[in-house]
Amino acid sequence: MSYQVIARKYRPVKFADITAQEHVTRTIQNSLRMGRVGHGYIFSGLRGVGKTTAARVFAKALNCQKMMEDAEYLQQVTEPCGECESCRDFDAGTSLNIAEFDAASNNSVDDIRTLRENVRYGPQKGTYRVYIIDEVHMLSIAAFNAFLKTLEEPPPHAIFIFATTELHKIPATIASRCQRFNFKRIPLEEIQKQLQFICDAEQITVDGDALQLIGRKAQGSMRDAQSILDQVIAFSAENDHTGSITYSGVAELLNYIDDEHLFEVTDAVAERNAVKMLDVAQFVIRNGYDEQDFLEKLIEHLRNFLVVQNLSSTRLVERPDAIRERYQRDAGNFSPFAVMQMVDFLLLTQKELKFQFEYQFRFELALLKLIDIVHPAPAAALPAEPQPQLQAQKKKHLTSP
Repeated sequence: MSYQVIARKYRPVKFADITAQEHVTRTIQNSLRMGRVGHGYIFSGLRGVGKTTAARVFAKALNCQKMMEDAEYLQQVTEPCGECESCRDFDAGTSLNIAEFDAASNNSVDDIRTLRENVRYGPQKGTYRVYIIDEVHMLSIAAFNAFLKTLEEPPPHAIFIFATTELHKIPATIASRCQRFNFKRIPLEEIQKQLQFICDAEQITVDGDALQLIGRKAQGSMRDAQSILDQVIAFSAENDHTGSITYSGVAELLNYIDDEHLFEVTDAVAERNAVKMLDVAQFVIRNGYDEQDFLEKLIEHLRNFLVVQNLSSTRLVERPDAIRERYQRDAGNFSPFAVMQMVDFLLLTQKELKFQFEYQFRFELALLKLIDIVHPAPAAALPAEPQPQLQAQKKKHLTSP
């Protein structure tokens, strides 16, 4: 089988295709137009947001013959043409001017020494030899130190592009010798738009709410979203014999807790309905949902209430319109202070559940406690404190012979 997964099939091949990283692509394109290309770059950010892809497009553009020979094309377009010999070699994976290394498996001093030896040799064709080192934070300290001199005074034909998800692990001596670009988490709307484009190209019918759910699950990573879409397409292949993707199908595959169950929790709190709250707890336990995951989504649910209460708007609530309207309607059931108290309690409960064994009981108890937080028992219902005079009499009685 020669099937190519969506994340590879729809991988960007030019700067304009890279989603939500305009601050990076604009700077790189301007440096190409001005001829101010540095020798070292660090691309950092969340997994699957386009770091390695941007590095490859940049490397491809540096040796594009049309960009080197056509000044007008360089100034007006500033994209690898995809047609010259250098671009074709890159697309075929046969370019000798671009080398990729995985620092996770090549992280020793010997690996860096070999790289330093190769750096001395110029490109066979084109102007630059580009070295893309992925997961560079995995290099050992000794390997980083061995690389310092080469990075400080590299040959004029050598350009290094480092990609990492953990910028803080890169020594300051390395970072200070490079231009640093922080890749942003991709907004939900951009992920949803790209997934819709892919579904249209693949001739797959899909609900907008289903794509939004995939985007929320991906948490800002385009690659994660595309991988989930691959799973969803396979899962939905038998739906109506058309392969249409529905919200319910995505929720079932991802074992995703629907917003309705989260609203049932806050409804039970507002109504002081302990029976309803226990029903929600039983639903979570009976269907095999992870209690920690449910509490995490409940915290996000309460966060949406706080957003609506403080902004008097649902524009920052990433949900379908019908759910947004419900947040707007139900936000008046609680005060912001009560919501904050519930969030604080749930955050503490999350930590405690990690070290407890009676998950079912403690999970039920935590949900029931939310009712008491918002509706505390009146002072009259509490046991009365003994009066000072009565306490004195009791003390005298106990001490008398």
